[in-house]
Amino acid sequence: MAKDENEKHFVGQIAQKAFIENDKGQVLLVQYPEGDSSAGLWDLPGGRLNEGESSLEGLKREVLEEVGAEITVNEIIATHPRVINETFRLFIVVYRATLSDPLVTLIPEEGEIAKLEWHDKERFAKLPLLNNDYPEILKAFLV
Repeated sequence: MAKDENEKHFVGQIAQKAFIENDKGQVLLVQYPEGDSSAGLWDLPGGRLNEGESSLEGLKREVLEEVGAEITVNEIIATHPRVINETFRLFIVVYRATLSDPLVTLIPEEGEIAKLEWHDKERFAKLPLLNNDYPEILKAFLV
């Protein structure tokens, strides 16, 4: 679906992100592909709600689309307003989550995600992140 068509079915400007940890204490991140306005930047998997979805349904759908895996959602760990530009502002909700099947093979969403990687929490803040506020709003979980 083209990005402008996607905008038609989103509910508001709330982005839901999953802070997914593995048993080694690493966090799963997605990297945006060449040609995307966020090319090369790293982000937590997730996105915005579609019409008719609950918060958890939307988060689970977005993660499944982006990484090819189902998640178990544990709790909300951070919320944060983010100004993208004068006309576009997001309210970000970050949930702590785990992969439902830790042995699943992760598959990046074609055309939307260039790479999926597990990163050590110490390295997280040193990466080129889509949201530079992540290290601050997630600092309690990056230790």
